Amino acid sequence: MSDRRDNPNADERPDIDKKPTPAPSRDTPFTTADMPIGGRLVGFLDDDIAKQPTVLRTDGYDILVVKDLKMHFPVTKGLFKRVVGHVKAVDGVSFTIRQGETLGIVGESGSGKSTVGNCVMRNLTPTAGQILFDNRDVTNIKGKELGTFHKYLTMVTQDPFASLDPRMRIEDSILEGVRINRLVTDPHEQADLVTRLLVLVGLNPKFAERYPHEFSGGQRQRISIARALALNPAFIVCDEIVSALDVSIQAQIVGLMMRLQQQLGLTYIFIGHDLSVVRHISNNVAVMYLGKFMELTSSDELYEKPLHPYTQALISAAPIPKPRVDRQRQRILLEGEVPSPINPPAGCNFCTRCRYADERCRTEEPALRDVGGGHMVACHRVAEG
Repeated sequence: MSDRRDNPNADERPDIDKKPTPAPSRDTPFTTADMPIGGRLVGFLDDDIAKQPTVLRTDGYDILVVKDLKMHFPVTKGLFKRVVGHVKAVDGVSFTIRQGETLGIVGESGSGKSTVGNCVMRNLTPTAGQILFDNRDVTNIKGKELGTFHKYLTMVTQDPFASLDPRMRIEDSILEGVRINRLVTDPHEQADLVTRLLVLVGLNPKFAERYPHEFSGGQRQRISIARALALNPAFIVCDEIVSALDVSIQAQIVGLMMRLQQQLGLTYIFIGHDLSVVRHISNNVAVMYLGKFMELTSSDELYEKPLHPYTQALISAAPIPKPRVDRQRQRILLEGEVPSPINPPAGCNFCTRCRYADERCRTEEPALRDVGGGHMVACHRVAEG
C-alpha cells in the first residue's frame, strides 16, 4: 500500500493502541447486556452514544474513488458450460468517498448493493471499471498485495453467526487477522488487544473465552465489529449489518458505529434497505436499482427533496412514527415486476415500473447528471424539468 504519510490528513486517525485511557483488566466488573449499563462504562452508555453529533466528518481527502464499476456474472448452459448470457449485477456505477465520511447505498433486494461492497473489498474481481483506494489502483491486485489491502479495508456482514467460526473462541476469532499478519505476537499484548476491542464495542472482556452460539444476535454483531477493528483499518464496508436485528438493537449498533467513526476517524460504505437507518448515519446516499445508481446526493437533500420516481416511491413506502400523518400521506405504488438483470430494458432500467415513462425512456438510457448542488439523478424527466 502507498505510504499514508503522503496524505496530510492520514495521521489524524488515532490508533486503537494509542488510546489515552488504560485498558481495563478482564477482572473489571461489567454487565452482560448488549449495551452495558453501569458506572464503569460511562463512555459506552446508550445516552452517551445518542449525544454524538449526526453531522459526520467532512474534512478528509478522497480515500475511495470508483469509476464505471461493472460486475457481470456469466450464465452457462449445457455439459460444456457454454456462456449464454450475463447477470449484470452492477452495470456502471461511479462514486467518491472522502475520508471520515459515510456513503449509504439503498435499494430493493437484488439491486446490486452488496455486490458493490464486495467489489470494493475485492472479494470479487470487477468485470470492468476502476477502484482507487488511498490513491492506488486496487482493481486487479492479487495474492500478497490483496492481503495487505485488507489490513486497511475490512467488512462487517449481515449474518454475524455465519461469519464467525462456531469452533473458535471469540478471542481467536478477533485475533485471526492479527495473527495471520503477525501484527501482535506477544500473548499478553494479544489478550490486552482483545480486552480493549471488546470494551470498545460495549461487551464484557470475559466473553473472550466463550463461543459464538452463547451470544445474542446483537452481541455477535458487536463481536464481528471488534474483529473488523482488530487490524486498525481506515475503511469498513457495512453490508446490511442491522437488517437481521431487532429495532432497539439496530439503534444501538448504529449509535456504536457512529461513535467509532468519530473516535477512530473511520470511513464507511453503509449498505441497507431501511431508509431511516441509512439517513441517520450517512453523509451521502445512493439509490440503486437493477445494477445502476438512480440518484446520488447528500442524505438530507435526498430525503427532503427526492427527484427520481423510484426514490419517491421508496420514501413514500417507508413508515413514519406519526400514525395520523402516516395515514394521510400519499403512497406511490409500483406496478409490474423488476426486469431480469440478464436482459435489462434498452433504455432506463426503471421504465417498466415508472408511471412517467415515455418512448424516450424505453429506448434511451439516461445518464446520471448533476441537476444542481451536486444532486445527481438519472432521469430524462428530471433533467429536462
